[in-house]
Amino acid sequence: MPTARGLTVPDLPEDPAQYLEYIKALNLFETASYSGADQGRTRQYQEEAGRVALQSQFSDYGEYLESLEMTAEVKAFDSFHFPRIAQLTQRSNQFNLRTVRYTEQEIAELAEDENHLTMYFTLRDRFGDYGLISVAVLDKLEDKTIFISEWLMSCRVLKRGMEEFIMDEMIRAAGKNGFDMVVGEYLPTAKNKMVEDLYSRMGLQSMGNGRFTVRVRDYIMHETYIRRR
Repeated sequence: MPTARGLTVPDLPEDPAQYLEYIKALNLFETASYSGADQGRTRQYQEEAGRVALQSQFSDYGEYLESLEMTAEVKAFDSFHFPRIAQLTQRSNQFNLRTVRYTEQEIAELAEDENHLTMYFTLRDRFGDYGLISVAVLDKLEDKTIFISEWLMSCRVLKRGMEEFIMDEMIRAAGKNGFDMVVGEYLPTAKNKMVEDLYSRMGLQSMGNGRFTVRVRDYIMHETYIRRR
């Protein structure tokens, strides 16, 4: 059985009936390792296949979203999630309004700073758990104004209503903390054009130069098929 540069060329038996047993005996296709990441990716593919199959049963997209039975969790940054939050800020490019990168230590400092409101979001549906998929940081400014200095989201959950859900939650957080105005900013990069009109679509008014604003009391909440858990 000759080998060359890592290639194995088996000398097959003369009898074709013996091929299968011969190949099995060589262990050429034995899996040496199967990591947790491999298992996770396989699960994600299976879950997404289930979603695609379900969507094909509906002509109305809203009915499809409702059938997913989506639930989201909204919480302030905590030490357990610091690594994942920092990772998202480092890797997210497309759905990223300002594309600010943070280290894990900087995320920890934000969480402890009373001048910021920090929020992370998870999403789950009937097929599985997407995990932590979005991060937002709101800076407390003077004169009852709060500024969205960080908002990014995994593209895996696009077209689920999660953008609207998150915007609504940021407005609620601003109101609960005594702020009257919310300001957002879009800083264009080579990769984030998909969110250039996001704030306009969410109902904020353009101030020019990539900035948008809305008064908390004037903001109209969106209808989504996502329930907060």
